Amino acid sequence: MDVFLVLLLVAVSLGGLVLMYRQVGGSVRRAFKRTPPSRVADAASAGVCRLSGRAVAVGAVPVSEVSGRSYVARELAIVPSDGESGGTHRFGQAVDFLLDDGSGVALVRAAGGRVAVARDYTAPVTTLDQVPWADDLLRSDGYRNGSPATCRVRVYEGVIEAGAQVGVLGRVEPPDDAARELGAVVVIRGTGSEPVMIRPETRVP
Repeated sequence: MDVFLVLLLVAVSLGGLVLMYRQVGGSVRRAFKRTPPSRVADAASAGVCRLSGRAVAVGAVPVSEVSGRSYVARELAIVPSDGESGGTHRFGQAVDFLLDDGSGVALVRAAGGRVAVARDYTAPVTTLDQVPWADDLLRSDGYRNGSPATCRVRVYEGVIEAGAQVGVLGRVEPPDDAARELGAVVVIRGTGSEPVMIRPETRVP
């Protein structure tokens, strides 16, 4: 019976993870579908535009605590299993990077962006006290646990690395001095109501 309950809890967690991923990935996919692709060279007067090209790091990039991979953008899903209804908590994280599509270079102001990328890495199950960075993220999302030493967590991650083909969707702005120093001819950032959207150039399910 105990084994059955454990398997049931795992199945429910994974089911919620898949549903949430489809919802988030679907909203990004729909936004990309509504917006025709453009080139950096033609983006200056586009208002909101969709670009694709090679991601180029701006300085040092973060390294994942989960998989050890470096990234310019990543998507995390953290699933606490403590006997309570912790649910699945999703986090998109990104740093500023350059996008080079061959016609020009755009500086993507990616912090706070909405990231949709297939989560291809599953970390070994551990307890919350062993991953304090995950505890901090969960707390920022309103989740509190009084017994981190007994709260088991599952962490799933997908990353976009420097050098990968990436798609972005956001508002076009003229370059500032910092962008010009990096060789960018435009800046892409979120609109007033939507963050900049980031996904791999390969199609997200």
